[in-house]
Amino acid sequence: MIIANILNETEKLWKHNRTKGFLLLAILLPVISAFLLLHNNLGLGSNLPMLMLRLFTFSLLPLLLFMSASESFSGEVASNTLKLGLVRPITRAKVFASKVAAITIFLAILLGVLMITTIILGWLVPGGNFASGLLDIITAYVAAFIPIMAIGFVSVLIAQFFNKSSGALVTMILIYATAKLAPFIFPVISVWSIFSYTNWYVLWIGNGASFAKLANSFILMLSYCIMTYSAGVILFEKKQL
Repeated sequence: MIIANILNETEKLWKHNRTKGFLLLAILLPVISAFLLLHNNLGLGSNLPMLMLRLFTFSLLPLLLFMSASESFSGEVASNTLKLGLVRPITRAKVFASKVAAITIFLAILLGVLMITTIILGWLVPGGNFASGLLDIITAYVAAFIPIMAIGFVSVLIAQFFNKSSGALVTMILIYATAKLAPFIFPVISVWSIFSYTNWYVLWIGNGASFAKLANSFILMLSYCIMTYSAGVILFEKKQL
């Protein structure tokens, strides 16, 4: 039953224009960037995958998660469609898991599309022969998935406090912006804020960071995922519809 529900939630997300729009951006933005690099002969083809990854992990991917979480939970409460899913012979915990799984699937797909597109386009731009760095690119994109998904779990938790998608979305964006600016005033916050790890993939490429540092940061992100997911399930089960 949970597999069928995941497929149903995935289909619902796909029907939203924003989902298709973000996938289109994952193709168009690299194409436009490659054209500009080629037109200006900047010789930055080998950096195209990383340039796009930085842009998407900093802004577009969190925004996609915020919009998806707010609509999947708060939006469905406002439209009374969430009740329809709960009349099926499936527990609330499984409904919650299905929605989170659908969001996770689209995040993985978008990152995959972005990676493949930038790798192909990178070969067409001057300086784009990066065969020796292909492993670093794949590693970076896989590593980028973890902190972004942790932010997705946080956004799912926030969505449980709202009955309208607009309020949830605005709150998520404000929290994200505040969390990004806070380390400039209080640098110590960056160590513990999950929002400071959007560029965690940088530690995995080249010489990178030590295993101990990578392990510590991974455990921190895993802890965020476990705590926010658990709290989200509890609030979802107690939510009055």
